[in-house]
Amino acid sequence: MLIILIKKFKKVLMLLIMAALITTSLFEANTIHGYTNVYCANIEQATAQRKCEVIIRAGEYKGKPGKRIYLNNQTVKLPKDIPLRNDGDGNGFYVHEHDINVKEAKALVEKLRALGIDAKLQIASDKTEDLNAAGRISNKSNPYLYISIHHNYYNASSKGYFGMYNTNDTMGKLVADRLTNSIKNNNMVPQTSNRPNTGYIGELNKIHNTTTPVLLELGFFSNPDELEYICSNQYVNYVSDNMAKEIEKILNEHYK
Repeated sequence: MLIILIKKFKKVLMLLIMAALITTSLFEANTIHGYTNVYCANIEQATAQRKCEVIIRAGEYKGKPGKRIYLNNQTVKLPKDIPLRNDGDGNGFYVHEHDINVKEAKALVEKLRALGIDAKLQIASDKTEDLNAAGRISNKSNPYLYISIHHNYYNASSKGYFGMYNTNDTMGKLVADRLTNSIKNNNMVPQTSNRPNTGYIGELNKIHNTTTPVLLELGFFSNPDELEYICSNQYVNYVSDNMAKEIEKILNEHYK
């Protein structure tokens, strides 16, 4: 009897392991997590086959210094999915840009998939995954559009969102203009002028010319008022919904 039970337990365990592996494979097929787990050395050319239509990158990684705002003496209402972090270094609690980027990027990918668009999510896990690597990894999937989601930092009074595109990239400028215009009626974060990348944004530099790359700075998280709004479900839903619909139009008009 004991032997029979052990055999049954082994079968059940094997089924659970197989189910977990299948689930993981399906998830990884749609999400580009830890770049270090994907071979990307010296990949400068895009593959001939398009493996997806759009890649949405959540900018930065959660442990990156300087990409945070400390809220020790400020009252800011944040949703539960934006954590207050504390490294235990004596500086107190802070919000990290990466967490805001991930929330917006995930929402945008979900909206794109709901529209039937083959979109992948690119999330960094640590500092080894630099901007150049992010671009090279995108080239392996060779999407039509590569959109990197960021939020800006300067001072407590800074406001606004804008897009960036590579210099002399006519299509990149068109995409940046259309995406930023699609969210101009958000009632809180003002639109500012889009601008060309003059060479210092590594991930845009490394995107192959069969893909149109754009970087979006969707508000200043260094401004407590703007921080509260850009973290809100209201803003995230508005941005992701309007941008997803605009991306669908861009793909249909220019790439299909």
